[in-house]
Amino acid sequence: MDNRSPELLPDETKKVLSDTFKQLKNSVEVEVYLNNEANQYNEATSMLLDAIAGLSDKIKLSSYNLDSEQAAQRGITRSPTILINPGSVKVSYVGAPVGEEGRTLIMALILVSNNGTILSEQSLKRLLELKEPRHIQVFVSPTCPYCPQHALVAISAAIALPELISVEIIEMYENRDYTDKYHIISVPFTVINEVPIGGGVRPPEMFVEEILSLSSSEVMSASFSGDVVELDMAIIGGGPAGLAAGIYAGRSGLKTGIIEKATVGGQILITPVVENYPGYSQIAGKNLVDIMYQQSLQYSYIFENESVLEVAKSDNIFELKTTRRLFRAKGIIIVTGAEHRKLDAPGEKALYGRGVSYCATCDGYFFKDGGKVIVVGGGNSAVTDALYLNSLGAKVSLVHRGPTLRAEAFLQKSLSERDITVYREMVVDGIYGKDRVDAVKLKNLKDGSVKEHRVDGVFISIGYTPNNQIAKMLNIPTDKDGYVKTDSTQRTSMRMVYAAGDVTGGVKQIATAVGQGSVAAISAFEDLSSPYWKKKTG
Repeated sequence: MDNRSPELLPDETKKVLSDTFKQLKNSVEVEVYLNNEANQYNEATSMLLDAIAGLSDKIKLSSYNLDSEQAAQRGITRSPTILINPGSVKVSYVGAPVGEEGRTLIMALILVSNNGTILSEQSLKRLLELKEPRHIQVFVSPTCPYCPQHALVAISAAIALPELISVEIIEMYENRDYTDKYHIISVPFTVINEVPIGGGVRPPEMFVEEILSLSSSEVMSASFSGDVVELDMAIIGGGPAGLAAGIYAGRSGLKTGIIEKATVGGQILITPVVENYPGYSQIAGKNLVDIMYQQSLQYSYIFENESVLEVAKSDNIFELKTTRRLFRAKGIIIVTGAEHRKLDAPGEKALYGRGVSYCATCDGYFFKDGGKVIVVGGGNSAVTDALYLNSLGAKVSLVHRGPTLRAEAFLQKSLSERDITVYREMVVDGIYGKDRVDAVKLKNLKDGSVKEHRVDGVFISIGYTPNNQIAKMLNIPTDKDGYVKTDSTQRTSMRMVYAAGDVTGGVKQIATAVGQGSVAAISAFEDLSSPYWKKKTG
């Protein structure tokens, strides 16, 4: 098997993993269970685990047939299934760990080896109140960049309470019976004790509450630890603008923290391919995020999965209360971005996560073998989503309310070359289905006629609504569309408060966000060094 490893893992990747596995403290037993069927999932799993085990003497790999006595004793019925340290924790992976799922597996090995966790002290304390067993199933896909973080929270819970919590990370495409049972067409999706909790990434504090209550915790009060972090600049948001601001502020000598409510990266995290960022003719959005993240870490502290709940100013110091602690900063850069705009069509909300999606990268994989989907929108994002879904093998149509698309000519040319149907001057009049999307009704804006189309999925990409809550807390003016007003230096109307990126409107491009984030950080440094409001005039 060793002769196959170099084909799967390039030398550079093997070196990175070898260095990563130096973090392993204790030996990790890995058991893999495969049936006799020769398929791509079994082969990929076997090759990957062989390659990984060869990179550290602390990873002990054992392979078993699905028909073996060992499989029966462990209760294993699916192939491939991977168990991690089955003697001490109940953590399993069901499916081939490829793509983003491979990252989950690597981090799971490290966490189990080190008896580690990514849960906060407060979350761990709350989790230890659990008195009854919980079996957590997290459904993931190879293309979902948000899934690893969510899966690792579940694994952390299993490590913290091995006697009560068991975790399965399940590749949804390979396990269609599960997805049919729970009507899952969106990842990550969580089921606890066979109770569907719902889709989407949850902050760890919220996830712990769901483990305890066996119900969705859409609204949760803060779990405040009382810790205080003193900063020069607090950057609220971890997208391209926030990461760039962190680099420039940190390089200026400012003690800087980036506070991100979910996973660092913003919209580019779910962009399949970026083709217009200087320096890269073509790069996956996730890869570009990783590069920016690592560079920003050299200059700033980064706090992920931490929502800002309150902001107030007192004696020229801003106090930011989050779900975990209190930040005190001399200045704030608001880079909270924008969220997907909704259609507000009948059925959209009820079928969200069951065929209605705002993230083609996350959920498109489910439709990869001929699923029939429509993409709603006419801009760059919508056309990019349509092309991505088409490349997966889905049968794609594009619906746009205008007579002409707004997307760049290059993208429109690709759309035409792929022979993707475009319905112009039409809108979605309703989305229908019982447990998942079955059909949409499209209304013709020219003659008012309505026609039903059978589809399996609806991907909505019609623009964004700014996340301006922080600006509202500080009574900072916004324009008629809710975008934060700034001048050319990214200063807002309040001293030592700046804004950049999509939350300010304008051209929504990565390069624009990076530029504005950099300008905001430079302006903040200048104002701390020599406040413009104290300069003499005349």
